[in-house]
Amino acid sequence: MELKDRYYTVLDSLPEHTFIFSESGIYIDVYGGEDNATGFDCKQFIGSSLYDVAPAEMAETFHSYIKKALETNQVQLASYKFDTDNMIDLPDDVIAPEQIWFEATIKPIPLIENGERTVVWIAKNITERHLLEKRLKELSETDDLTGIANRRAFTERLRGALKQFQTDRTPFALLMLDIDHFKQINDSLGHYCGDEAIQFTVNLLNEKLTGSDFFGRIGGEEFAIILLHSGIESAYQKAEELRLSLESSRFVAEEKSIKLTVSIGVTEVRDSDDNIKSIMARADTAMYHSKKTGRNKVSRFSSCR
Repeated sequence: MELKDRYYTVLDSLPEHTFIFSESGIYIDVYGGEDNATGFDCKQFIGSSLYDVAPAEMAETFHSYIKKALETNQVQLASYKFDTDNMIDLPDDVIAPEQIWFEATIKPIPLIENGERTVVWIAKNITERHLLEKRLKELSETDDLTGIANRRAFTERLRGALKQFQTDRTPFALLMLDIDHFKQINDSLGHYCGDEAIQFTVNLLNEKLTGSDFFGRIGGEEFAIILLHSGIESAYQKAEELRLSLESSRFVAEEKSIKLTVSIGVTEVRDSDDNIKSIMARADTAMYHSKKTGRNKVSRFSSCR
């Protein structure tokens, strides 16, 4: 075997796809990719532009990685996915995957092609790893009992809402909720029924929330809800809707029909808020005002001092 043929044999045996791109985004050469499980070797792209092969926005993003690698003379790392809605131009006999994730290493190389500088782009299929990491992240942020956000995930979302408010003034409100007389349920019916009461409450309230609302379990029988694009009055009305919905329902345990209620505190973000502790403290104060003044009620922070 001639030396040139030997080199091509080795290059085409590489487990990951290895692309040579020109500065303008032209596919100069393609090697390897057997382990990436894409169903084809991409050699048909040779001579084409990224803008001919990929959707416009994706091509622009990929091209920016190439340009940055050449401008800085440094390796660039990128993660990206293809799916049924955002896919490169596939051969007719290749079925588009539901989603496939890649990790790319883009490195300048000392090769001039048609008067242009070039990079080598190595793409590794990381779909399995990505989905596992995503699942582990979801598990770490989810309350085991209820399936809603746990305290850590909720406080992170609250920090994000505060940051967004500080950036573009997007308003939001915070509700703090506590199941009334919950200890009596645990003491009289046992912790298993207590868990069922929590699940019942969460499921019922969740049905009343919208996609932009964020529901979390803060601990025990205490919960919190972020209402985006909401001021204090609209948040109060939403809290009343939630309270009345639970009050009018009945939780059945051990052949007993139990009336569950919640005490709710409501506050809204303020210009003076520079951390989430102040927001949560106001909502918590309002919630305990509801509990101290009769339970099964909603209190605004502004009216409980």
